[in-house]
Amino acid sequence: MAKKRSDNGLNRRQFITGAGSAFVTGAVAAFATLNPSYHEAGAAQALKPSSLPVSGLIVHNPKVCAGCGVCNMMCSLQHYGESGLSLSNAELVRDPFNAEFAFHVCQQCKSPECYFACPNMDAALCIDRETGVTYVNQEECVGCGECVKACPFEPKRIKLHPKTELSMVCDLCRNRKEGPICVEYCPMKALTYVPAGKRSG
Repeated sequence: MAKKRSDNGLNRRQFITGAGSAFVTGAVAAFATLNPSYHEAGAAQALKPSSLPVSGLIVHNPKVCAGCGVCNMMCSLQHYGESGLSLSNAELVRDPFNAEFAFHVCQQCKSPECYFACPNMDAALCIDRETGVTYVNQEECVGCGECVKACPFEPKRIKLHPKTELSMVCDLCRNRKEGPICVEYCPMKALTYVPAGKRSG
């Protein structure tokens, strides 16, 4: 039995498939027009990581760190207006029994996978075109967590805020004249800011 055809000569399956594709394409185009910050995966891949500026980064010296937590306290106060370990953009891990302390902070990757994974790239997760610093615009972030999944480090150097569930990442206190507040207030001088021109990795 012959398949039914539409007026233009297509069979029913071809007609429905074509109509569905046209609808999806039109919907995506309309959404992109109404939302200029929208980025398709292809657009993200088209950017050249080599063209992104490189920023400095914070380096931790575990040999002199006392695990006091001043770094976390000052970071949370600077960025969120209240003190709390979970509100810091970096993470201090304590092992007091062995007197060992680790400080996990964004490594400001030269080709940041978190940035390219963000569906709202350059609006929510951004890179400062002058300094190269990766930072979060929390007014645009939707808390999807794609940046966290994409971070190549363990534990992750980017996380979600415990209350708002928006992304949190060390931005080197980019709007602070004195630089990273954790570096300035570390009593043991265990944290050092390394400028872009002097970083090794």
